[in-house]
Amino acid sequence: MTDAPERIVLNDADIWPTIAETPRRQQLCDWLTANGIDYREVAVPDPLTVETLPTGQRVIRHTVYLRDADGSRYTDPDDRNQAAREERTTRLIVEPPADEQQ
Repeated sequence: MTDAPERIVLNDADIWPTIAETPRRQQLCDWLTANGIDYREVAVPDPLTVETLPTGQRVIRHTVYLRDADGSRYTDPDDRNQAAREERTTRLIVEPPADEQQ
């Protein structure tokens, strides 16, 4: 047995093209909403995972776009070709749909 947390990858750069225009995308958006995450703020196709921490707590690890004081997205000062964003973790409230837990 390893100390690495259990990890379910729900989206990343390889998965996104296969779900972008499918019912699975809406299912994923509904699931994010049920967990208190505004899916419109989630940076796609950055990784979206469910992880079990060593403490046993389950979290959703996701990346969101950052906004300025006026509510507008802005450019990353370190990479002018990218929107500013940061990784966040949110406590898992609703488990992902069964077909996502493969």
